[in-house]
Amino acid sequence: MIMLKSTRRTFVKTLAGTAAAIAMPAVWTGARGQENRLTVGDTGGVATQAYTEGFYKPYFEQTGIEVIPVERRESPVAEVRAIVETGTYRYDFCEGIGHDVAATLEEGGFLEELDLSGETEDIPDNMKSSTFIGSNVVAFILAYRTEKFSQPLTHADVWNPEQFPGRRGLRQNARDTLQFALVADGVAPAEVSNVLADEAGWGRAFAKLDEIKSHIDVWWTSAAQTPTFLQTGELDICPTFNSRAQSVIDSGSPVGITWDGGFFMNYGWCIPKGSPKADMARDFIKYCSSPQGQAIACERMASGPCNPKALDFIEPERARILPTHPDNIANMALTDFRFWGPRQEEATNRFNEWLMA
Repeated sequence: MIMLKSTRRTFVKTLAGTAAAIAMPAVWTGARGQENRLTVGDTGGVATQAYTEGFYKPYFEQTGIEVIPVERRESPVAEVRAIVETGTYRYDFCEGIGHDVAATLEEGGFLEELDLSGETEDIPDNMKSSTFIGSNVVAFILAYRTEKFSQPLTHADVWNPEQFPGRRGLRQNARDTLQFALVADGVAPAEVSNVLADEAGWGRAFAKLDEIKSHIDVWWTSAAQTPTFLQTGELDICPTFNSRAQSVIDSGSPVGITWDGGFFMNYGWCIPKGSPKADMARDFIKYCSSPQGQAIACERMASGPCNPKALDFIEPERARILPTHPDNIANMALTDFRFWGPRQEEATNRFNEWLMA
């Protein structure tokens, strides 16, 4: 069972009372006269359950405004663009949007400006923009079976099957696997996009992949596959997302995580341009920057809260396994989505050609 600090327990027990009011912006009163309902573009699953407990329910109890999830596409660039261009707003705002997706929509002029005052100021600058505010962080990390390896593995160890034998998997994805290969070759995560700024860097990445290609037993395509691979021992080494690896650890399987050399991505909130309830949505999104709500939602998803103060509301043992804990995020880097955005198609084509050769 996941345990939280007493401050967090107190907060949960009094969601309808004074604790929820800690994060309540004064501007809420202006929303009370409007229709008491917001719809949020949502992908469902565990995230929706976590957001419901951390944000939707306490917000309703405090304001009387109901937040109703509406299914959206996982990567809704075309969907949001169509909503804005046609004026047909299937939902008022979005949750769980990747910062990379939000950046693309922002560049196209498809998002509303947000209110970055109050507790949103606690969120680091690389986790927000004028049209996006992060709520949680997921990291792409190295997971391994601890019954096979008694000491934490490094990226370089993955490239050393003689000294570290075991079944290996890599993601069939250009960005994540090219980054992983360069880190294994000694590049600091924050420098990967600089190395790939010229053709020599791409050659270096593919040359590194050449070294390990014949030792890869599984090229996985869906993150949902990786918990099974790790839990059953089909793979001893498997880079994946921290939340996937943590689900295996929480089930009692002997799996460890190497954070050093990882990459993280922010997920959060945005509002389609012209949304009729943009003001209500801004108020709600501002509320979701509170550390208490992020603590509730993030510890259930094993994702890191974007508001660093949220870690104070999570039991220290649990906080230590989240991506934004200072010990974990220190040696990771934010995925440089502005670098990868215009290069993703070319990178994917080159990677697939290399894989099939």
